[in-house]
Amino acid sequence: DGTELISDIDGHVSLVNGSVTVSGVLEIVNVDVSTGNINYEGNLVINGNVTTGYDVYASGDIEIKGLVESASVEAGGQLTVAKGMNGMGKGILKAGGNIVVKYINGANVEAGGYIHSECIINSCVNARDKIVVEGRKGFITGGNVRAGKVIDAKTIGSDMGVDTMIE
Repeated sequence: DGTELISDIDGHVSLVNGSVTVSGVLEIVNVDVSTGNINYEGNLVINGNVTTGYDVYASGDIEIKGLVESASVEAGGQLTVAKGMNGMGKGILKAGGNIVVKYINGANVEAGGYIHSECIINSCVNARDKIVVEGRKGFITGGNVRAGKVIDAKTIGSDMGVDTMIE
């Protein structure tokens, strides 16, 4: 009808009960064949998993309530993965801010702030600030782990002869 609406914020537009709303947060169930790759300007909440082979980018924060398989996830802000990362040697987690992830296995991880996890296995992990590996397991085994300030873990290395590099 020629009417024009202009939003003050970038975000997800929806029509609810006859009203147009713009939300700065996009919520989706899973990242898989049903959604394809995600490129979003704003904050993103994924209520499930990110499956193998998909790319997820958000300019704001990303919260993943499931796990990440061999996929690429990049957040301009904070990145939270509730159930962990099974990177299979190809997975990538990257954030301009902090990363909080239950576990990291076979992945490349880079944070502009700190990284907090329960365990790191055979991964390349870099944090500008610090890396804290604590909780029930609290170990770093295999891979390269680098932090600008501090690396704090219960156990570093393995009796199995896996090379573990700490910087």
